[in-house]
Amino acid sequence: MSQEIVEIVEIGDQGVWVEAMQQSACSSCNARSGCGQHSLSKLGRKMRLWVPTDRHFSVGEQATLTLPDGSLALSALVLYGLPLLAMILLAVIGHGLAGEPGAVISGLLGLVIGFVIARKVSELKKDQWQPQFKDGCRHISAVTVP
Repeated sequence: MSQEIVEIVEIGDQGVWVEAMQQSACSSCNARSGCGQHSLSKLGRKMRLWVPTDRHFSVGEQATLTLPDGSLALSALVLYGLPLLAMILLAVIGHGLAGEPGAVISGLLGLVIGFVIARKVSELKKDQWQPQFKDGCRHISAVTVP
């Protein structure tokens, strides 16, 4: 299970906006020189993410987010791989039936169908792919002075 310490930066009706520097992944990865995330973390840019929750937090508070193992890779595979696979498959079929114009039209149709299927799958798996706050892990770091 992946974990990241985040800071609550804004509170909404049904969730919170959090910011985090993704450093936990950078310390265990060997691809630092070719990694965009590592380059962004060196610049000091923070990642901002909406997390739906019914828990009560205050701005400036830190908490730990968890993401189940494999959920990031599986969601990326579904959201990017399915449309690409559908586009290629239908483009090949369209090329066999109607030549190059058929390949272009059927490839675009396959891309749209792939995105629709990916959206349906992501709606079904939304709860499994959504980051959650780890129970019992709250860190008060910000003190507001009037």
